[in-house]
Amino acid sequence: MTLETLQIQSLRCIQNLQLSTHARWNWLIGANGAGKSTVLEALHILGTGQTWRHGPRHVLREGDAEYLLSARMSDHFLALRRRGEVREIRYDGESVHSAWELLDILPLQSLHDDNSHFVAGTADDRRRIMDWGIYYVDPYYGTVFREYRRALAQRNAWLKKPQGKSPWDSALAMAGEGIQQRRQDYLTRIEPYLQKLWTSWSGATEILSLHLQSGWKEGLALQESLQRDLGQDREMGYTHSGPHRANLVFRVRQRMALDILSRGQLRILGLAYRIAQLLLLREAGFALPTLLIDDFAAELDESARNWWVEQLNVLNVQVFAAVTAAGQIPAGVQGSHFYLAQGQLEKEIVI
Repeated sequence: MTLETLQIQSLRCIQNLQLSTHARWNWLIGANGAGKSTVLEALHILGTGQTWRHGPRHVLREGDAEYLLSARMSDHFLALRRRGEVREIRYDGESVHSAWELLDILPLQSLHDDNSHFVAGTADDRRRIMDWGIYYVDPYYGTVFREYRRALAQRNAWLKKPQGKSPWDSALAMAGEGIQQRRQDYLTRIEPYLQKLWTSWSGATEILSLHLQSGWKEGLALQESLQRDLGQDREMGYTHSGPHRANLVFRVRQRMALDILSRGQLRILGLAYRIAQLLLLREAGFALPTLLIDDFAAELDESARNWWVEQLNVLNVQVFAAVTAAGQIPAGVQGSHFYLAQGQLEKEIVI
């Protein structure tokens, strides 16, 4: 769903900002501290209910009691207000009770400092980004994922005061095996797209592959692994085995990508994976999300920036991207240029 307007009140350095957004490219231009990342973060909060940086108490503009974010999308209106620990979300005048609902109201794909290098980052980052894609192409994944998280929380609570046999192992194992199978199916589907994109960028026919480490001992069913680890789990007070410990591994020429690619190449590989997710979404007939890109030009030379823009133009997706100077924007890209300074809009140019 395409955003048409965005309003931000009392978020970080922004007191009151209103933007009439472009259907394709929205460039946020300004020096560090101008408010570019705050605009992207506002959209992220609207689409997930959560900030991508620190907790709610650090988001509020100094001296203000609450922040308010709102966006209009065609005939729909989404607003989120937060005052202390109290959050109110309304969509077309109706209350939204769960942040899970926001994932379908305003689908987003966010690329920011914490995850732009996810190929070389943490297993947590890679799982989150993988699960984001599965959620939108597998209608049952969200249900299975929530069942697993609920059973995991209950088992971990039981482990702190264990009595008798764990009553949660069967439910945890069933949901966990379901997550593993759905993840594996997803990677099988996305790998050809990633291979094609990597070849288009590198110009070489290097074989690229994705490998999923399940998060429990290879060769064992999850329930067997839970039983094997029960003593250790009781001692530590939490569950060691399961898809919450899974890891996505990228390989090039049968070697770990981390071992043979430069930092810039790893970032391109991560971008190619994100684009592959969008291509798979489009093939499955789903609406594409709005893209949020912080520090668009970071570690990318001109040819890499042009390649990235070319791929996104083919997808015809709405993008919000932050740059420190207009010269970092590839030539010929149509869209809106929003020049920001100290949390305020200085000027807007539509190209």
